[in-house]
Amino acid sequence: MKPNKVKKMIPQIVIDEAQDLIKYYGNTIVYRGAHNNCDIYQFVFPEDKETGFPVIYLHDIQANLVLEITGFRALDILKELSICKS
Repeated sequence: MKPNKVKKMIPQIVIDEAQDLIKYYGNTIVYRGAHNNCDIYQFVFPEDKETGFPVIYLHDIQANLVLEITGFRALDILKELSICKS
């Protein structure tokens, strides 16, 4: 996976949504870009714990809401951002 070079502070609302993963694996959330008026953040698992599907968080800044997405939809969004290739 190609790293995103943009550094952005992770909003507390995203950290709160990812709390279960953070408690188990540590805080490894990274900003990946913008998609459909949302900021996209990805939880990056340690290499030896990779699950196969990414876990991403769509943060709608205007509505102050976060949606966790996994599975093929998460892969599709990352492909649209050119973060992962098919």
